[in-house]
Amino acid sequence: MSTPELSIILVSYNTAKFIQRALESVLRETRQTRFEIIVVDNASQDDSVKVIREQFPDIKLIDSGQNPGFAGGVRTGVTQAQGKYLLLLNPDTVILDNAIDRLLQFAEQHPGNGIWSGVTLNNDLSLNSQHAWAETTLSTLLFSALGLSKLFSHSCLFNRVNYGCWQRDTVKKVDIVSGCFFLTTRELWDKLDGLDASFFMYAEEADYCLRARAYGHQPIVTPDARIIHHGGVSHNNFSAKMVKLLKGKVELANRHAPRWQRPLQHFLLYWYVLNKHLLHTLFKPHSEQRKQWQMVYAQRADWLRGYR
Repeated sequence: MSTPELSIILVSYNTAKFIQRALESVLRETRQTRFEIIVVDNASQDDSVKVIREQFPDIKLIDSGQNPGFAGGVRTGVTQAQGKYLLLLNPDTVILDNAIDRLLQFAEQHPGNGIWSGVTLNNDLSLNSQHAWAETTLSTLLFSALGLSKLFSHSCLFNRVNYGCWQRDTVKKVDIVSGCFFLTTRELWDKLDGLDASFFMYAEEADYCLRARAYGHQPIVTPDARIIHHGGVSHNNFSAKMVKLLKGKVELANRHAPRWQRPLQHFLLYWYVLNKHLLHTLFKPHSEQRKQWQMVYAQRADWLRGYR
């Protein structure tokens, strides 16, 4: 058997309802690429391991017996990878129209970028813009805290963080791409020592992209590689998810923002959560959302420390 040119790595945590669909789509839609699939299971409590063993006996499965987070799971998978390229793929995705083949061809046409991705869609095939975003700045945090990025979601100015005026129909160099469909080279992975496992969940791909940019590698997106991404299936507790998201954002500021900006970025993140908490308390006092934001706000001393 020839050596694969691409290693596809999925990290599973209680994704039994989705991972079969994801793996079937990879096998169905990837026809021009020599690839291997490595699934790392992070101590799932559902039937994820059973589903993979029974339905996909030829796939390399690593039952880790522990949950080191997404980055830790990927790092475990990479130790078994043989490909020149590494594709991080979420188990709640569906590959459309030969997207992996298309993405690898795109990478070979743009070898200097080092990180490549495509466009994500919702399950109804509407656009999901959460696949690429700009590096955090004081202005992007301010517009988010004020609600302007959401109010003017198609604005290049107020929603620069999500590239609001980009229609996702052109090739674009971006600051950060999502880890749900994330192609990089093994060479760059080794140079950067991979994803930083201290980011338990969320922001690890942002940290990788920002470190890669310091070496001159600019992430780039092609609209010709499209996938469906459900999002958040391994994390159905809103407040717990938000705490991890905020920890990641704080940690990114600690590592990548100019030193003088760090306390300001922390304050703007705090202000964002405080606004959400107060608005839900005033206008939706009996809602579940108010309870969730109250819990996020109550844990501010935790997430304001970041992941360290």
